[in-house]
Amino acid sequence: MITLTAVVLFYGGKVIAGSLINTSGPADYAVVLGLALENGKPTKDLMYRVETAKRYLDDHPDTTLILTGGNPDESGRTEAAVMRDLLTEIDVPQEKMILEDKAENTKENFRNILSMIDPKQTIVLISSNYHMDRAVLTAKGAGFENVLCLPAPSEFLNFSANVMREIILELNH
Repeated sequence: MITLTAVVLFYGGKVIAGSLINTSGPADYAVVLGLALENGKPTKDLMYRVETAKRYLDDHPDTTLILTGGNPDESGRTEAAVMRDLLTEIDVPQEKMILEDKAENTKENFRNILSMIDPKQTIVLISSNYHMDRAVLTAKGAGFENVLCLPAPSEFLNFSANVMREIILELNH
């Protein structure tokens, strides 16, 4: 029991520390990780990712966004397509966005992006704060060499549950 507690505390600390670290700066691409839709609509956490991507692009206009996420809703719209539509509504030009809309999880996102860009180029990851530690590890594990991170805020009331989910996923990694 003590060992299990120590493991949970260790990984919980990693997830929480990762949620606080912002190493963003100029990058060739900003990878915006998708998040499951609820009844075809973006969750608050996905909206926070979109808003963070818009602010980043405003500050770094030479960057191209890579919007990720397959998992289509009932109408066939993917997470990536929903993010594209939301960003288009707030005046992000289509030519500033590339869609990776085949993957069903973070590992597949990065595997698919590898076929789109040179892994030596600098990428900044935009995902929910609780997801950042695992996202960075997954990107580096896929072969990306220059990975920056820009954690998006998340819903406060769901933060603890999301941290626990990340701990479980890291333990199963």
